[in-house]
Amino acid sequence: MERKYVLIYSSYAVAAVAVGMCFLVNRWRTAQRCAYVKEDLTAEYAEWGIGVSVVKDFVALPAYVPYNPISSRLGLEMFRSENMGKNGRSCVSCHPHSGGGADGRRHSGVFTRPAVNAVFGKYYLRDGSISNFPDLVKCMIEDRRFIGAGTLSNAIVNLSADGRVRKRFEAHYGEGNFVGTNLVDSIVNLSRTRMTANGPFDRFCGGRDALNAERLAGFGQFRERNCARCHSGPSLGTRVMTDDGVRVPSLRGLSRRGVYQANGRLYTDLAAAVAMMPDSDFGDDEKGRLSLLDFLRCL
Repeated sequence: MERKYVLIYSSYAVAAVAVGMCFLVNRWRTAQRCAYVKEDLTAEYAEWGIGVSVVKDFVALPAYVPYNPISSRLGLEMFRSENMGKNGRSCVSCHPHSGGGADGRRHSGVFTRPAVNAVFGKYYLRDGSISNFPDLVKCMIEDRRFIGAGTLSNAIVNLSADGRVRKRFEAHYGEGNFVGTNLVDSIVNLSRTRMTANGPFDRFCGGRDALNAERLAGFGQFRERNCARCHSGPSLGTRVMTDDGVRVPSLRGLSRRGVYQANGRLYTDLAAAVAMMPDSDFGDDEKGRLSLLDFLRCL
């Protein structure tokens, strides 16, 4: 009988140790995923003009990121052009200037990511398979689910049907330089102008009294519930992958997007999206839940 109890207690002990080890491993994996943020953001902050000597979890979006104005104007023309591919789509078809640069709909099984603040990402697409913004622009132009040009060379051929487009590009980039890399460069420069800087949270991060009492309480909930483990940096996301290989989305501009979750299945229901997150059980604390939602809507 005693041996039976010893075996039972031993089993409980082994199970407890296993659970503890799983917890520690998950904590370690989270730390490793976030290591890039802590180690490499300092140089990127300097590039973006964010003047912090120590990398912080929460920083204001910069009011200005260096860009070439002429390239940006050409990029805006390309962003609106329906002639890059053969399907009649433009970038604006899915990324309108309103709504945070996202139309809130799914396209070919995916839903539109916001085009604003996009330059601050580290990982792009749902699976994080693209890790720099110019490659994302190239993918959007070529992929049949989006612009559908097939290749950048095809996009140049399609756009060259209008000789004025080639002339404007060559006037800026040089004769014979209306090529795919410069097409991408123009849209990248445009994206460097599409930011949501100087919002309430940015002013708060800059040391100004910009959040009311309810939003401050919501920010407290955000930190207490460890949301910053994944949602940090200028974009509050997009720099970390989850354990199951999904890119963490940005929280910027939530109130203007109206579509949530990686597959876009929660239309307009931010509260339902929050309820699915870890550490999101508020129990009877309805005030805490509402304050967190109010904080998220001001980002």
